[in-house]
Amino acid sequence: MERFSFIGAGNMAYAIIGGMGKADITVYDKNTEQYKKFSEDIKTAPSPEKAVESADFIVLAVKPQNFKEVLSEIRESGVSLEGKTFISIAAGVSTASVCEGLGREVPVIRTMPNTPLLIGKGVTALSRNSYVSDVDFKKIFDMFSSIGEAFELPESKMNAVIAATSSAPAYIYYIIDCIAKEAVAEGIDSPEILKMVCAMVKGSADMIISSGKTPSELIRMVTSPNGTTERAMKVLYEQGLDKTISEAMKACTERAEELSKEL
Repeated sequence: MERFSFIGAGNMAYAIIGGMGKADITVYDKNTEQYKKFSEDIKTAPSPEKAVESADFIVLAVKPQNFKEVLSEIRESGVSLEGKTFISIAAGVSTASVCEGLGREVPVIRTMPNTPLLIGKGVTALSRNSYVSDVDFKKIFDMFSSIGEAFELPESKMNAVIAATSSAPAYIYYIIDCIAKEAVAEGIDSPEILKMVCAMVKGSADMIISSGKTPSELIRMVTSPNGTTERAMKVLYEQGLDKTISEAMKACTERAEELSKEL
């Protein structure tokens, strides 16, 4: 049985561990209060280097701003990195940055999950450096597939995909919130309105997947000439919602690039 260590025990680490089933798992976090949410069979480590020492796969589940400190501590401890594979789940952190921080070339898998991972419906993009074997990459790919959808991408696309899958749930939450609030403002006082809007979004997404039609084709299907949807879509087109989303996604990728340079 492979041994896993998680450095950082926040929500993402908790979600990933929850989908792993039976496994030899150790966690480390500066905030030991985080350990209370894990089952008793999850071991804890007193330091990052001890977490590394006890594992074959090390999941770096800390914020990008904390990577330098964690990698430096591991490097300076002198713990052996032989036979160990590192997995990053942080935005903007390249495989090269992990190797540089550790002071040597090691196998690194870079992942970009999103928060629906917490309910087993995540989307995770994965890439790897040349030191990762096909066998080990498949193990990690399958691990993320067990808690949602997983896709392999070239590392050159990993900053850009953040805007499309990892930060994107926030855009959808915002749109849902806007629709629900406007429905209430127009007199729909049902306590179920948020649930109704969420069901609409879920059904619309499923319609795209199951129908095999493009979003544009489905828009045409629901838009009758001189009807209500046509009137609503005209406002969205005139207000430039597509441009707003485009600018938001560009800003997201730009910040990911900045984080890559800051590490």
